[in-house]
Amino acid sequence: MSSVPQKLDEAFSRFTKDTEVLFGKEVVSVVLFGSAATDEYVPKKSDINFLVVLTQKGIEQIRRVQKFVTRWQKRGISLPLFMTKAYIEASLDSFPIEFLNMKSAYRVIVGEDVLEGLQFKKEDLRLQCEREMKSDLLQLRQGFIQTGGKAKALKQLIGQSIVAFTSIFRALLYLREEEVPKTKQGVLLSTCREFGLDEGLFSVLLSVKGYETKLSREQLASNVQRYISQIEKLSRAVDRMEFGKKTK
Repeated sequence: MSSVPQKLDEAFSRFTKDTEVLFGKEVVSVVLFGSAATDEYVPKKSDINFLVVLTQKGIEQIRRVQKFVTRWQKRGISLPLFMTKAYIEASLDSFPIEFLNMKSAYRVIVGEDVLEGLQFKKEDLRLQCEREMKSDLLQLRQGFIQTGGKAKALKQLIGQSIVAFTSIFRALLYLREEEVPKTKQGVLLSTCREFGLDEGLFSVLLSVKGYETKLSREQLASNVQRYISQIEKLSRAVDRMEFGKKTK
């Protein structure tokens, strides 16, 4: 069982020392991103995510990381992302959502701020939003069938899918040139307002994910059906999206 230090700075310090032992001067940057870089971090529940940027020489020595993985997992640290600056620059058209989400909540622990200056082409971002939303919508439908209507499975489906869609929602707000809130709840509600979705429903789904609201099996199933309909509506809006215009 993972044991996340109550003081995150302790985890940061230990991880940084590990990267220095592994790669020395080949470390360009160590960046914390995700919930651990925000007020939404929950000890022993939230993951601690790091981006480690290395030189080309460093990335060619990535095998060294293998013996440290178990140690990091015991501290609650997810498997870090290892990249070079060249890889990041060449991947902004392929994975704009991922880099945009990193940029939305991060803290530089060591070295360069490799995320600050990143720029995203709107069409690249819109295309990935469309692709990811249609894929996640399909998974949501299939997952709903696979739950067999069981309450525990429905809760898991809600929790997993809300995380995936929140990442897409941040990108959609960015495309519409709206301020992107720092919290998941803020992102969900802002997206609802911007695209005419059911704010009440998404608030309930988020509280189910956080185990703050208890619903019956029938209520859960009904909410997931409404959830699917809302995502279908948003998917159609993304298909029609034209930059500079608001589509509802």
